[in-house]
Amino acid sequence: MITAWKDIAVFLDATEQGQKVGRHAAGLAQQHKAHLVGVYGALRERGHPTESYARGAAVTHVIERHRHAEASLVVAAGRIFADLADAFAVSSEFRVVWREAADEDAPLRSLHCDLIVAGHPKPNDLPERWTAEHLLLVSGIPVLMIPRDWSDAPIGRTVVVAWNGSRAARRAVNDALPFLTSADRVIVLVVDGERNLQRPGDDLGDEIVRHLERHEVTAELMRIESQGAPVPDVISGQCATLNADLLVIGAYSHPRTSELLFGGVTRSLLAEANLPLFLSR
Repeated sequence: MITAWKDIAVFLDATEQGQKVGRHAAGLAQQHKAHLVGVYGALRERGHPTESYARGAAVTHVIERHRHAEASLVVAAGRIFADLADAFAVSSEFRVVWREAADEDAPLRSLHCDLIVAGHPKPNDLPERWTAEHLLLVSGIPVLMIPRDWSDAPIGRTVVVAWNGSRAARRAVNDALPFLTSADRVIVLVVDGERNLQRPGDDLGDEIVRHLERHEVTAELMRIESQGAPVPDVISGQCATLNADLLVIGAYSHPRTSELLFGGVTRSLLAEANLPLFLSR
């Protein structure tokens, strides 16, 4: 069980959104005295679709132009990352994944770290498949997903845990302990708790609060009813009321498919994310 992150990977580019995601990751690395790994995914060929019809000598010019454009993007992302590592005085390394192998997800599966920090939606210059959801599914590493419109304010001061007693929720709480142990306020939020009880007479949420207390996390238990409203809307509304800057949720997916099949609540929270989400599965 991790109580502090020692290796943090951030997927970033040189866009404004990529730089913002990088700053949050560097801040976390500084806080936890962690090693920071910057990851950029590059294409061997990048250009307008019409250029795929080049013939003869023109092919060579197209290829060279693509290589130069991609190299420029790699250098720009590397410089941004180096500046962030210097500014936050953290141990770091920058990795470029050239996406030309038959198995494009192999580098993601071989990534060794405690936490991935990624933007949502993904920064423009990163590969199309490298969404926060895909990174979580392929790597199995918890993901801190930062919405594009989120500010540079610190993340994890007021943390809401969406709790339903499931395996995924339990895993998410344990994986999020570095956030929970350093937060100013932790709220365990139970929506429509009676529907999720394992046994009659249970009080959903009590046990996880006691579990967190043994990890020196003082958590508040909040039980509310949806009153027929969509549960994701209820959770988002409570996060807004509490001025939360992080929501911890367990992500559901079918283990035999390459596409995410998140449960309805998780999928809706991802689609309409307006605050950082900590995802684990």
